[in-house]
Amino acid sequence: MFVTLLVLQPFVPDFRVGEEPTGEERTPAVEATPPPGTARVMVVGDSTVQGSSGDYTWRYRLWRHLDDGGADVEFVGPHEDLIDVNTDEGGSLDYADPDFDRAHAGRWGATAEDLAEDIGEHVAEYEPHYLLLVAGINDLVAGGSVRDALDHLAEAVATARVGRGDVQVVLGEVTPVWDTGRDEWTNERIHRFNRSLPALAERLTGEESPVVVARSAESYSPVEDNWDTTHPNARGELKIAAAFADTLAESLGLGEPYPRPLPEVEVGPTGSTEVSARETAGEVTLTWDPIPGATHYRVLQKRVRPDPDDRVPLPMEVDGAGGRDGQPRSATVDNLLSGATYEFSVRPFKGNDGGVRTEPVRVDVDDDPPGAPESVRVEGDGATLTWSRVAGAAHYEVWRRPLECEPGVDGDPECEPRDALGPDRGEGWTVGAIVEDGTEWTISPGGGSGHEFVVRSHRDYLAGGYSDPVAVAATD
Repeated sequence: MFVTLLVLQPFVPDFRVGEEPTGEERTPAVEATPPPGTARVMVVGDSTVQGSSGDYTWRYRLWRHLDDGGADVEFVGPHEDLIDVNTDEGGSLDYADPDFDRAHAGRWGATAEDLAEDIGEHVAEYEPHYLLLVAGINDLVAGGSVRDALDHLAEAVATARVGRGDVQVVLGEVTPVWDTGRDEWTNERIHRFNRSLPALAERLTGEESPVVVARSAESYSPVEDNWDTTHPNARGELKIAAAFADTLAESLGLGEPYPRPLPEVEVGPTGSTEVSARETAGEVTLTWDPIPGATHYRVLQKRVRPDPDDRVPLPMEVDGAGGRDGQPRSATVDNLLSGATYEFSVRPFKGNDGGVRTEPVRVDVDDDPPGAPESVRVEGDGATLTWSRVAGAAHYEVWRRPLECEPGVDGDPECEPRDALGPDRGEGWTVGAIVEDGTEWTISPGGGSGHEFVVRSHRDYLAGGYSDPVAVAATD
């Protein structure tokens, strides 16, 4: 701390620790040119700098912009990892696109005070020409005052100059939050912090070490641009990167401003996976490999046949944390209709943002039909048809067909079945009734004389076997 204060005083003679700069001042104009050869850039900060599994990160988008524009840059720093969003552990390299200079000095959960402790060592080791510094949100949400957060940020800049006196510094605005339970309180403090940065940058600017501000919060909408309460999704990353690109180009002469309008980008996990399905006793178990960055998954279902319906999300959510160490995720779907064909797909989410759903997997549900009813008989003077219950049957069809009758020698009709064929092959059969509950059916008030009957078992859409026909002879 003693060294920090000694270095701080020459650069900020009118900045008093504990005093909050005021006013809506813009970053002062500075004269700066890129260094000869490769420009080394170190991005320092908290979780918004480090990023988490499945992210591109705004570091990627800034590096890609600079590199595509022909700027000779190298990102440097002690780390290159992300936080695994499901384990809260560092070491993840599951970037959405790892093909860029991944080096950084970001640290999940770091306050400006934390960064001030070791930023000087990092600058001395990696000798960056440019220091992009994003910090302050963790100071504010932990209960620290705005002036304390600004003091710590000033200390971080001063400590960085211990490592390299001519480092050029870009301070990033803190982006707003949402759905924290105290948004108004937090965002009011963030606004005051950001409003104070230009005046702080002016006070910190030295002859060889300019300090400027990237307006990363200027058009930022936390509802649209964060995947959770605090951290940027792909849209948010792009806005932050564009703000730093603009400031580097317009204030420090490095690269070009980011083209406007900003391109549309997809949010949510970008990885893909394949879903497998296993059907057992009318239930379907879905299994898939986890997608980097997915905090949870939703299962979508569509009945393909018969009676196709719409694809809808099921009232279930599969936690992404169960996929630690690459272990597969799974979900079991029940309440399916026997004899139907379904399609299932899985959509990954990172916080509030949904990615692209998987290709559907098709499943035939419970294709083992119930058996044929037995003991079919007519009771009650031919008025009631009864049969034995069939295991696994949910309802029954009652089929009927008139007997073929001719007058007999004594005047009574002589009737017999048309043939020995049931409804599956014979002619003249019609469905007389669907019996949903029970194993009997009232044929008619006058009985069922002059007809033959067959009962067929069903389970949902799955048709079972036919019983043997039973005939009721005609009466006068």
